[in-house]
Amino acid sequence: MKTNRILITGGCGHIGSYLLRNILSKEITAVDNLLTQRYTSLFNLPNKIKFIESDIDELTVDDLYGHDVVLHFAAITDAAGSFGNKKEIEDTNIIKTKVLIDKCIEAGVKKFIFPSSTSVYGVAANEVYEDNSTFLNPQSPYAESKLEIENYLKESNIDYVIFRFGTIFGFSEGMRFHTAVNKFCYQSSLKLPLTIWRENYNQVRPYLGLRDCYHSIMMAIDGKLPKGIYNVVSENKKLSDIVDIVRKHNPNIKIDFVDTPLLNQYSYNVNYEKIYNLGFRKMDRLKQGIPKILNTLYNLNG
Repeated sequence: MKTNRILITGGCGHIGSYLLRNILSKEITAVDNLLTQRYTSLFNLPNKIKFIESDIDELTVDDLYGHDVVLHFAAITDAAGSFGNKKEIEDTNIIKTKVLIDKCIEAGVKKFIFPSSTSVYGVAANEVYEDNSTFLNPQSPYAESKLEIENYLKESNIDYVIFRFGTIFGFSEGMRFHTAVNKFCYQSSLKLPLTIWRENYNQVRPYLGLRDCYHSIMMAIDGKLPKGIYNVVSENKKLSDIVDIVRKHNPNIKIDFVDTPLLNQYSYNVNYEKIYNLGFRKMDRLKQGIPKILNTLYNLNG
């Protein structure tokens, strides 16, 4: 399938703003409701990008018509915060997303690319695979919403690629700071203590750099990935390993351990052989990625 026109929802977000500056060979339409006020994501964009300020359920069939691929990154993404925000999670991540998928089908969109999350696993296992449903045990309303849309796409009449992304790290114009690596870098740049959930400190989690995220998406856009679900991970690492990397650049950083009754967090490795066997190759490493984020934030903070 030759892909020329792409529509990206959540275009001002962490991943979306990175894609706008790196998918240079396609005609791009970016959609964002600007509720997060990340206006800098729209600065210095390539000339061929069209911007629509809209909520996803307000997009019309005409807005979607003529696009080959829709990348759906508009979502509420704070897993921990989703416990106190269940109604908004259901409204945005589930109801409005289903409306968007149905309109894409009506408009004749050829492929729908959906960023799910490795948080849909939430099981105590040495290694989890995307094609074994016994591993699925979402531990938050956010993770539950991702799994529900996965199932909705499976039952739909649209070609799709679902990515179960690890926790994203890396700098972009729409960068968010509630995820582990980016949050620690932000706190370190302001000389604040690192706030860490006590039970998570020695648990293994999957992480994904923005470059690797981008390359997996381009594989889907270019037709190199068959319809299906793919784990995408740069590294499986302990949280303590991430703290050690930050400490190399800020040896005096303090740690504030906090307890959370909300998340029953498990330790697990995410297997990514499926996409690797189709040609995906990792470029991002936490050991190099964290210093880059820190240096950028140190410069911004003077």
